[in-house]
Amino acid sequence: MLKAAGIFLVVIGTAGFGNSLKLLMNRHLTQLLSFQGIFIQMELLKTSLRLPYGQMLRRCARGKESLYGDFLEGIAGEMEENHEMDVGILWEKGFYEKRREFLFTEEEREILVALARTMSMESSSTKACEIYFFRLEKQIAQVLEEKKEKQKLYRAVGVLSGLFLVILLL
Repeated sequence: MLKAAGIFLVVIGTAGFGNSLKLLMNRHLTQLLSFQGIFIQMELLKTSLRLPYGQMLRRCARGKESLYGDFLEGIAGEMEENHEMDVGILWEKGFYEKRREFLFTEEEREILVALARTMSMESSSTKACEIYFFRLEKQIAQVLEEKKEKQKLYRAVGVLSGLFLVILLL
């Protein structure tokens, strides 16, 4: 009976480990998609309403999860305090402060900061924004592909390690 309980716990533990890695990958993808949506909303606000950058950030922060809303509000607040500070530096600082919550790679962070910096410029061309949106979409597609591959791998490794531990316990 004790062996059966141990086997059950080992199998559940290894399955849980694989599932936690899957959840991290889903969270990473969700964060990328959320920022893509934020930047699309900012682009629409910029072209249609011609709002100042800080107000665009505040509008985009409304109704978002606290992670994104607080992040955007923080940047907008710092912009109001220091009008001459570079927007890219504010975004980098914000990502650094929330590095535990955001699961972005260095390349993804660079794309997001460059896109934020480009959108903050009065004379920014739509072509430059399109390039960064394309790069962001490419990263999202890459993460989706990676997710498919790694999900299978994590599941297989979890099951095999669970079986290995079960054999050792017997």
